[in-house]
Amino acid sequence: MEKFKLHNGVEMPKVGLGTYLIDNKILPVTLMEAYELGYRKFDTAWRYKNEKVITKTFFKDNGLKREDIFITTKVNSSGMFLFGWHGYSDWIHRTANIRYRTVKQAIEASFKNLGLDYIDLFLVHAVCPWYLEMYEVLTNMYHQGRIRAIGVSSFLPPHIESLKEVSDVVPMVNQFEISPLNTQKDLIKYCQDKGVVPEAMSTLSHYHSNDVRKEIVENEIIIDIAEKMDKSPAQIVWRWLYQQGVSIIPKTWNKGHLKENISIFDFELSIENMMAIDNLDKGEFLNYNIYSKLQYLPEKYKGWSSFKNKNFVE
Repeated sequence: MEKFKLHNGVEMPKVGLGTYLIDNKILPVTLMEAYELGYRKFDTAWRYKNEKVITKTFFKDNGLKREDIFITTKVNSSGMFLFGWHGYSDWIHRTANIRYRTVKQAIEASFKNLGLDYIDLFLVHAVCPWYLEMYEVLTNMYHQGRIRAIGVSSFLPPHIESLKEVSDVVPMVNQFEISPLNTQKDLIKYCQDKGVVPEAMSTLSHYHSNDVRKEIVENEIIIDIAEKMDKSPAQIVWRWLYQQGVSIIPKTWNKGHLKENISIFDFELSIENMMAIDNLDKGEFLNYNIYSKLQYLPEKYKGWSSFKNKNFVE
């Protein structure tokens, strides 16, 4: 499996398996089939309610070596309901110490679920009013050696820039929606210029469902390229991302698709093919529009929210 070298030297597989909405009853079998096919990176989150399944039923019960598995998980605001958090109006009236402690409890919950001494990659799951506190706690755990790499999800440039207020660590990864219908070229370039690996989510299916995006896999241009290269439309899309230096985490429990999604290293798309797919861009978000999260920026960074054609201006 090819790997990215993150800016702190940690190596991360370029292809992983997304696990959201895969039934926990079939997840252990799916994980083992993926492992046997060569998958080594597995993406989970507290919110997915499958962290225990991934480590106990799959990893530990099969006697796999810890160093052979790369685990990504995420801290989400919904996890803090368990620790006395009652929404934004309650949060803003709490002291900094209480905020920090609440976030730390939510993160520790993932450690407990996973039962691991360390986590390979821990992300802030999404921009929310307390994303800075989340990143601050992750930074401290990173310096303690409990987390090998830290990152974010669905963060725009001003959100990433603002992290310097609480951390001396630039995120290693930014996981966000990228697809032929929403190519996110500017955000990909920004991340790569900063040494942040872009990771694609919600490329072929809605974040909250398992329905494949027919407008992508049945697109005439993508089908034409696929037929000429004797590949599937999905493989063409994954290769399109790969050639841009983007990490991918396709989600599936179908063994045929598992094999298909990881078999993208034996062919190459031409510049013309890459541009043809680029030109399908409509700027359409399948999930929530990440540009709606600018209101959570600290005041000094709100100047970044002036943008034209999605290009931020300092």
